[in-house]
Amino acid sequence: MPKIFSRFHYPNWFPVLIGILFRLININAPILGVHSWRQADTAAMARHFALEGTPIWLPQIDWAGANSGYVECEFPIFPYLVGQLYKLLGLHEWIGRGLSIFFSAITILLLIRIGALLLDPASGWWGGLFFSLLPLNIYYGRTFQAESLLLFLAALSIERLLAWKINSHFLSLWISWSAFCLACLIKLLPFIWLGLPLLLIQSNFIDQSSARSFKKLSSRLITTLKSPGVILYAISAIFIVIIWFWYAYNLGKETGFSFFIWGKDTDRVSIQMLFNFDVWSNLFLRVIVRNLSILGLPIVLLGLWQSKKDLGLQVFYSGLVGVFICTIFAIRSSSVHEYYQLPLQLFLCPIMGRGWTKLTAYLDIRRISKYLKICIISLITIISITVLSIDYFLVEINQSNIWMPLVETIREEVDPRSRIVTVTGLDPTLLNLARRQGWLTSAENVNQDNIRSWVNQGAKYITGSLNWQESYIPLNNSDAQYLLSQFPCKKEDLSFCPEPPNYTYLIKLNELIGLD
Repeated sequence: MPKIFSRFHYPNWFPVLIGILFRLININAPILGVHSWRQADTAAMARHFALEGTPIWLPQIDWAGANSGYVECEFPIFPYLVGQLYKLLGLHEWIGRGLSIFFSAITILLLIRIGALLLDPASGWWGGLFFSLLPLNIYYGRTFQAESLLLFLAALSIERLLAWKINSHFLSLWISWSAFCLACLIKLLPFIWLGLPLLLIQSNFIDQSSARSFKKLSSRLITTLKSPGVILYAISAIFIVIIWFWYAYNLGKETGFSFFIWGKDTDRVSIQMLFNFDVWSNLFLRVIVRNLSILGLPIVLLGLWQSKKDLGLQVFYSGLVGVFICTIFAIRSSSVHEYYQLPLQLFLCPIMGRGWTKLTAYLDIRRISKYLKICIISLITIISITVLSIDYFLVEINQSNIWMPLVETIREEVDPRSRIVTVTGLDPTLLNLARRQGWLTSAENVNQDNIRSWVNQGAKYITGSLNWQESYIPLNNSDAQYLLSQFPCKKEDLSFCPEPPNYTYLIKLNELIGLD
């Protein structure tokens, strides 16, 4: 086996090229579809960083009504980078998607190297190829949000710590620490799912031939935790993260706008959901289909088979355990937001690579045709494309057909400085698409008192759809009838009447005052 690995020379550019090509699909698509609300807030911050010239510590959202919109959030490095590119290239959504693709492509290269260092070159290469092909990686490797950057930082932190263990260059350690800090600033959970693999690497990355028992690993981990260097690495990162989130908390307290990172309104924790079978079964199905394209599951199991004492795999085990712990801590968010399972890919794909090398070696020994291997890879690719097309791209296309005619009307008719009210619940997608600021509201809140209040604060228009409560959730018939009663439509009076098939509308608020 080692001789086979030593002769392995597949080009690294191939998985990267495949990954880029898949991620370029619909790069010009408007920010609609799966988790569009999350992408919309990120895009809004980027737009404000570009147009307002605000510093990175003053992120702004669109749904602040007549206020400035400075918001408590995680460290907004991704939208800030996009904002700087906007200043150079203009306001185009493909720039944000393109930056995600860039980080995702580099992550593929980093995973290949991590797999080669911890397992073997063949497993690393195949792990990189699987990362480029699996549907969840493709979709979030092209979305307008920080997940692609987060995975890149995590992979960079692991790879540079491995490099430091090999060459003892301080620069490698500093890059690893910096990437770890930034990852934890973007999301707090990497403290666990990234911290555990880094700790295991620090304590046990030695000659791969000298596998360790669980007892010896535990002893080494305890010793490593007492190391001054490890303590400094962790404490300094915690200190920097605390500084940002303390500042962000006070910013949100001052402005009244927050993503509810802390406090009773956070949507992350639920004891009841931890013991709900349906929650865990849905999570498991999601991972099998979207993380592993179904056929990836047996390949992962093959990679894990009889490998308990493999030091490299133990690092990946620790990452899987870390993600599981984070899922328990944030079960509500994990069940709703599938990108909480995205870090699994950093650890599952190299294990898939190891499983694939075992499978191909077995097929070669049995003299089974190489076309079977090609068939398996082709099936994984077909499943991935099918999942992407049905669960993601088709949703983007359908929602684009619904909302973009309205968006184009808003951009043409509404002054960029005018505030608008969108009847889209808590979903800021329409505000971001329209590139306007204003209010988010629900159908039941549309009444004469609120209309007058919005007008007095500077709102000019109200907009939405009689079919949709949010950009992706249908509006029930009673709410639709109520809204229609508030909007007596005369084509000559109103700007954009609710008409079939989408029943979207754009109405001047002044024309609705006194219509009781």
